Amino acid sequence: MSMNFRKLAPAVVAAALVLSGFVTGTTTAHAATIKQGVKCSPVDAKKTVGTVKYTCTTNPVGTPAGNTWTTSDCIAANGAYLSAKKEYDGFVASQTSTLAAIKASIEASTHSIDVLNQQIALTKTKEYIVGYDHTVKPTLAIKVVGIDAAIAAITAHINDITTKRDNAGKQRDASAAILAAKYTATQIAGWAAAPVSALSNADINVQNYANWIRAYSGYDGALSSAQKDIANLQKVPNNFSTKLTAAQAQVDSMTKRYDQAIANQPSQSATIKGASTQALSVRKSACKAGL
Repeated sequence: MSMNFRKLAPAVVAAALVLSGFVTGTTTAHAATIKQGVKCSPVDAKKTVGTVKYTCTTNPVGTPAGNTWTTSDCIAANGAYLSAKKEYDGFVASQTSTLAAIKASIEASTHSIDVLNQQIALTKTKEYIVGYDHTVKPTLAIKVVGIDAAIAAITAHINDITTKRDNAGKQRDASAAILAAKYTATQIAGWAAAPVSALSNADINVQNYANWIRAYSGYDGALSSAQKDIANLQKVPNNFSTKLTAAQAQVDSMTKRYDQAIANQPSQSATIKGASTQALSVRKSACKAGL
């Protein structure tokens, strides 16, 4: 009888231990150790207790350190926070970059205005050739200081040669009228076409006609040249004025954009940062130990 008891005793004891839940690996004992913040292994192991899913990983909150059981809600909340934080950090970096670019554009345009003003000032002291003195040998260039004086001088020259050209035209027409009483239209047209040859004609009226044709042509050529000269001179202040207007418009536009960006930044930043702060708060709650 005692022999049978000794053989059965180990089996009975083992059964009692199993029913008591003290054997490692039973459902009751294992479930009791799976809580958020409890140390675990191996990494990435997964368990489900009721409706709660756990993963063995580093808790985003970092308490305690190392791999611990972490709920799926905590992991999801961490992803939402990181996304919100990335958006906020990106906004701050973008705003900083944008403001720097706008400011650089303003500075570049402002510098352009300074350079243009310096160039305009230079035109006030620069010497300009407005004609030549052919009465001396060698011929001397006639110069004036400042573009305004140059434009005024050439304008006066244009007025003078215009008057002379128009007078030569009147004299030419008067000479043609005198010739018409004596010569045919074909003859007069021939002298008009070759005034240099007409100078050798014995008739003084033909010579006069040829001289006035040559005078008109000479004055007309000088007038055309002077008009080109003044057009080129007038381009200088006109070009500077156009460039100044464009540069100032750029400064005004970029300054307005810069001011708007500065004014809008606080509210935009607060909105995006608020989302990030809220996501951080949610993560903190979802990742606390004991869940």
